[in-house]
Amino acid sequence: YVLGRTIEEGMRKGREGNRPGTRFSYDMLGEGARTGPDAKRYFDNYVAAIDTISRAGNAASVIDADGISLKLSALHPRYSFRQRARVMHELLPRVLELARLARAGGLGFTIDAEECDRLDISLDIFEALARDDSLVGWDGLGFVLQTYQKRAPAVTDWLIALGRDTGRRLMVRVVK
Repeated sequence: YVLGRTIEEGMRKGREGNRPGTRFSYDMLGEGARTGPDAKRYFDNYVAAIDTISRAGNAASVIDADGISLKLSALHPRYSFRQRARVMHELLPRVLELARLARAGGLGFTIDAEECDRLDISLDIFEALARDDSLVGWDGLGFVLQTYQKRAPAVTDWLIALGRDTGRRLMVRVVK
């Protein structure tokens, strides 16, 4: 549900309208970069949101902390599997930078669901993050699993195998 027009408003309304200890994964609605400047604006908005959420946090662990959900399509105007090489070269460093900021701030960092034709490229980005040495020891990396897709059981198995292979505890949010 929509809590506010800004991250600050959303955080305030979330605290006011819920029991203490309720956790949130904040998401910015309306993402979808069509141009390079759009992607830069969304990147800057994510940086600011991560900073704001981090400063407000006081959780004992990333598991108990609020987090942020990231739409990869907001950060690259050509986010599609057909553009895989370009996306991995241009987008992955941006997403890694945001993940490192979330780690430093003690937040959860979830790769949000996209259209089904973008699942493979989303999994490629997620795997690269899970295997990145700079994120070792951080349990805040997460993925949104769309259970209504026919591929959901295979993706679940893949996520389990990735967690085992990397020795990571991965956050998975299940959506219908």
